[in-house]
Amino acid sequence: MKVNYLKTILFAFFFYGSFVSTADKDIEEVLVTGSYIKDAVDSIGPLEVLSEDDFISLNITNLAEISKYLNIASGSHFQSNTLGGVDQGMSSITLRGLDHASTLLLINSKRHTFAGTPSNEGEGYIDLNIIPEISFKRIEILKEGATSLYGSDAVAGVVNFITHKDFKGLKIRFGDQTTTNYNQKDQNIGLLYGQELNNWDLVFAANLLDRAPLSASEIPNIAELALSGLGNTFITTAADEITEGRYEGVYEANQIVPDPNCVENGGILQGFCRFLYGTRFNIVNTEDHSKFYLNLSNDIHNLSLIASNVRVIDNPQSPSYPALPYLTRLIQPGEGSSPFNTPVKWRGRPLGSQYASPFSPKDIKQFHLNYSYFTKIENIDFEFSLSTSEHQNKHNRPDIIDSRFQSAMQGSGGPSQNETWNIFEPELNSQSLIDYVRGAEISNKTGSLSVFDVIGRTELFNFDFAFGSQISDEKLDISYNEIARAEFDRDGKIIKTADLFFLGGGKNVSTNRNKVAFFLEGRTNLVEVIDISLSGRYEESKNYSSFDPKVSIKSTFNENIFLRGSFGSSFSMPSMAQMFSSNINLGSVRDIEGNIFVRQAQIGNPDLKPSTADNSNFGVVLDYKNRVFTIDYWLIDYKNRVESQSSQALLLSDPFGPSITRNDEGELIGVTTTYFNETTTKLSGFDFSYDENLILEDYGKINLSVKGTSFIEFLTPEIGANPSSNLVNRVGRFNFDANTHSIPKYRINSFLNWNYDNYEVALNTRFIDGYINERSIPESALNQGYKNKIDNFLVFDLTFRQNFPQFFDNMNFKTSFSIINILDEQPPKIYDAPDFSFDTRVHDPRGRLINIQFELAPKN
Repeated sequence: MKVNYLKTILFAFFFYGSFVSTADKDIEEVLVTGSYIKDAVDSIGPLEVLSEDDFISLNITNLAEISKYLNIASGSHFQSNTLGGVDQGMSSITLRGLDHASTLLLINSKRHTFAGTPSNEGEGYIDLNIIPEISFKRIEILKEGATSLYGSDAVAGVVNFITHKDFKGLKIRFGDQTTTNYNQKDQNIGLLYGQELNNWDLVFAANLLDRAPLSASEIPNIAELALSGLGNTFITTAADEITEGRYEGVYEANQIVPDPNCVENGGILQGFCRFLYGTRFNIVNTEDHSKFYLNLSNDIHNLSLIASNVRVIDNPQSPSYPALPYLTRLIQPGEGSSPFNTPVKWRGRPLGSQYASPFSPKDIKQFHLNYSYFTKIENIDFEFSLSTSEHQNKHNRPDIIDSRFQSAMQGSGGPSQNETWNIFEPELNSQSLIDYVRGAEISNKTGSLSVFDVIGRTELFNFDFAFGSQISDEKLDISYNEIARAEFDRDGKIIKTADLFFLGGGKNVSTNRNKVAFFLEGRTNLVEVIDISLSGRYEESKNYSSFDPKVSIKSTFNENIFLRGSFGSSFSMPSMAQMFSSNINLGSVRDIEGNIFVRQAQIGNPDLKPSTADNSNFGVVLDYKNRVFTIDYWLIDYKNRVESQSSQALLLSDPFGPSITRNDEGELIGVTTTYFNETTTKLSGFDFSYDENLILEDYGKINLSVKGTSFIEFLTPEIGANPSSNLVNRVGRFNFDANTHSIPKYRINSFLNWNYDNYEVALNTRFIDGYINERSIPESALNQGYKNKIDNFLVFDLTFRQNFPQFFDNMNFKTSFSIINILDEQPPKIYDAPDFSFDTRVHDPRGRLINIQFELAPKN
C-alpha cells in the first residue's frame, strides 16, 4: 500500500506542476454543505456549523466523541463495545437514530470510502478516525436528506469536515484527560503548521493520541451479567462410580458435575461451574492514534492528503471461548483424561478462569487523497476533482484450533504428538500443549473508493446554477487465514467450517461496483422575500438506477422571522460488505433458559435493494436583538431500509426455526442472520435551538446556546409480522428485540460561555431522556437493582480557560482546565445479560474526567 501511496502522490504532483503557470488569483470558491452554488454563504436548509473553537470547547480528545454533544445524533459508534465484535478502534456519527450508512460523511465536500469492516450490527459505515483533530476549520452538519446533490447515503443528513487550507504560522496543542475513579488516561498532542510558498499555501497537521486501558474489572458491577454457564462442568449419561482422585464419588445418570476446584480456579459455582468473562474485557482499550494532513493549494490547484493509523494494542478476550463443537459430542471414557467409566457431556472451555486473557490486536490504516483543478471557460467555473481513499483493517482474534484440540483429546497432541489434553484437571496441561492448540482468526478487510467529479457553476437569467457528474469505483477485499476461512451455500448454511472452536471466520471476498451520476442545482429569488432552490440527481449502477429531486424554499416573513421548508427524495445503497461478505462473530442472546454467548453468522445478501426515502423539513427562525430561536419539524418516510437481522429477535419469533442451530438436547449453538430490506420505517420529530449573545460592557460577554431534539415516532414493523401489520413505535425503548438500537425521546445540550478579558468560564450540560427496557428481568437481577426503566442521564462539564498573551510577542499561550461530568454521574444500569450493564450506544461509563490542555497559537 505504501507503494501505491507513492505512485499516486507522484502522479498528482506531476499533474499539478503541468498547470502551475496558469494560476489565476481571480478564481475563488466559497461553498456551504447542502449546495454546490458558488458563494452561497447561507443555507436554505437546516445547517449547523461547529467552528474550531466550538470543538475545543467540548473538551474531547478524539473526534469520535463529538456525537455525545450533538442532539441530532442517536446510536452513534462513539465508543467500542469490546464484548461484541470486530470494529474496535473505529467510530461513526449516526443522525436521527437510523443505521450508520444513512448518514453521509464528507471530507472537504468529497466522498470517503466505506470501511471493509461492518459494525457489530452489520452496518457499513465511514470510519471517522482519520482526520487530525487540529486540522479542521469547521464541521458543517446538514440535518436533512441531500441525495439530490451528494448521492447515496445522504438520507438522515450530511456531516462535512472542512480542513484548514490557508493557515499561517504554527499551532501546538497538547494535554491529557484522566478518570478520577480509575487509572484510564488519554494523552494527546497536535501540531498545525502553515505558510505561503511562492503563491502556494502549504498546511501540515498531525495528531497523536495515546490511550491507556480501562478494564471492566475496575468498574463495580458493570460486567456482572457477562456470566457464562460454560465454565467447566460435566453431565453424566449413566450411573457411575469413581473410586479415587478429584472426582471420587457415586453419580446418577444425567447428574450435573461441576469442577470440584471451580472456586479455587476462579470460577463461580451456581449449579454449573460458571465463568465470569465480562471482567476480562476492556471498556477502553490500549490504543495509539496517528493522523496526518497535508494540503498544498493556490487558486486553481488543491492537493490534499490525509492518512491515519489506529492501533488497538491489547483488546483482551476470554482465555478461550466455549467448546461449542463439544455441545454435540460426548467425552468417552479415557478421552481428555476422563476419570469416568461412561460417556459424559462437557459444558466448558479448554482454558478457563485460571488462565490469563490473550490479546486481540488490530491495525487500522486509512488514507484520503484528493486533487482538484479549478478553471474558467467563458462564464462557467469548472472544478475537476479526483479522489481516492482506502480503509484497511487487520485483525488477529485468538481461538482454539478445533482439529488440534481433538487430536490432543485423543492423546496425540503437542509438538511430539504424544500429549493428552486434560479437561478435568486443566491446570495439569503443559505450556507446550497449550501453545499447540492455540490459533487465531487472522483477517484483512479493505474497502476502497475512487471518485472523479466534474462540477460547473454559472449564472443565467437571475438563476445561480451548478451542474456536474460523478464516476466512482468501489472495491471490497476480504481475506482470512486458511484455518479461519468458511464457505456457505446459497441458502446461507455453512458447508465448510473454520477449524476454530468459536469464531468461525468468514469467506474471502474480492468484488467491486461502479456508479455514474449527473446532477443539476439552481437557486434564485422568485421575489425579494422568497429564496428557492431546485436540485436533482440521477445515479446509475448495475441493476439499479435512481432519480432524486429536491425543492427548498426560504421566505423572509419580516426582518425578524424566516420560514423555510424542503421536500425531496433520497436513497442509500447497501454496502458491499452487506451484499457479499459473510462472517461469524461472537454475540450475546437470551435463549429459552438463559443468557449465553453463541456463534452468530452474518451472511451477505446479494439481492438487497437500495433503500429509498421521502424527506420533509419545515422550520421557523426568529432573529431578534442578539437572540435566535429555531424550530424545525422533520419527517423521513423510509422504504426498504437495509437492516441486519437481530439474533435476539429471531430467537424470540421462532426459537427452533431454520436459522437456529441446536444440539440433540435442544441447547443453542448458533444463530444465522442475514441482511434484509425492511418494508417501511417512518420517523419524525422536532429540532429546536436557542442562541443568545449578551454584552456586559466592562464585564465581557455571555453566550448561551441550547440545542435539542425530540422524537415523535420511529415506526418499524413488528418482528415476525407480515408487512401489512401495525407498525411499532420504537421511541423511548431499548429495542433489544428489534433491528435497531435505543431511541431516547429527548436529547438536549446547552453551552454557556462567559468571556472576560483573557479569561473564559464555560458550562456544558448534556441531557439524555430515560427509556424503557422491555426485557423480562429475573428476580435475581431485580434484587441487584435492575429495572425496566433506564433512568435519565444528566451531565455537567465545567471549564476554565486563560490566555497569556504577554508570554510571547507573536503567540498566544492558552491553558484549559475542565471537569467533565462534575457530579460523577454513573451510566444508568440496564439489564442486557450477558452483555455489559450499560447501553454502549448511549452512555459513557467512565464517570468524572479531568481534562487539561495547553495551546500555543499565532495571535490574530
